Amino acid sequence: GLARGLRPSAIVVQQHLPSASGVRALTQTPIILQKHNFLRPPRRAKWAKPISHWRHARQLNSLAGLTFVSEAVLQQFERDWPEVETPRRVVPNGIDLGAWSPARERDQIIVAVGRATPKKGLLEAALALRQVLPGNPGWRAAFVVAEADRYPNYFKDLCSALAPFGDRAQLLVDQPFAEVKALNEKAAIALVPSMWREPFGRTCLEAHAGGAAVVSSGSGGLREISGEAALFLHRVDPGAIADALQTLIGDEALRERLANEGMERVRRLFDVRRVAAGLDDFCAAVIEKARSA
Repeated sequence: GLARGLRPSAIVVQQHLPSASGVRALTQTPIILQKHNFLRPPRRAKWAKPISHWRHARQLNSLAGLTFVSEAVLQQFERDWPEVETPRRVVPNGIDLGAWSPARERDQIIVAVGRATPKKGLLEAALALRQVLPGNPGWRAAFVVAEADRYPNYFKDLCSALAPFGDRAQLLVDQPFAEVKALNEKAAIALVPSMWREPFGRTCLEAHAGGAAVVSSGSGGLREISGEAALFLHRVDPGAIADALQTLIGDEALRERLANEGMERVRRLFDVRRVAAGLDDFCAAVIEKARSA
């Protein structure tokens, strides 16, 4: 096959454990599995769980290396799979900062990007605008959503929540990345109100890269992205979101500080060259261990 012809020093498989295990059964080449979400124990009938768990652990132990997109994902993995001894490392998403052009003068826009699913907290964010936009006439909002047809009633509720604001609250569906990027580069505030444990949260990373001041739930990997460079919600509901927005709208210096600290944190920790170098180092260590075995 292709892999035999290329004679790779290692093979990196994205996400799918059965594929990684299947490739491992066909070659002595070290296999590294990259996980971008939580690797939960299999859901099975009670009688089948021990067998299924044993089989998955055996597959994981057959691999030469594992990478996880965040410390949150790694820590959950180690709680769920204590018997797995495969070497592992956190390799977060990276971003090419050379392709981003944050505006120095920011538009009075509140941007929220995410899938139109309840766990993303977008409806709560839209409802929060009722307490924010009427008293701040210079401000407007832009919600950019994907998968609008997955939860049609939820999307309908989101439309209804934004409708009273007319052209002061845009609802954009399935936009090209260039359009989302442009919004992040000029919006003064970005909302990331996820209600579930985000494995990572690339929308948050992109908001920081674009130079927006971020309001975040801090769930899962989100806090790892922002560090102290975000205004964190103590709960995800319209009232708490409205309070955070009012705080940032009323404090330009705070917005600027959070925006600058966020951009610097992304530059320091998530630049794609730094992330790639970390993955290269891990792959090299895995290959060296396999050769010396």
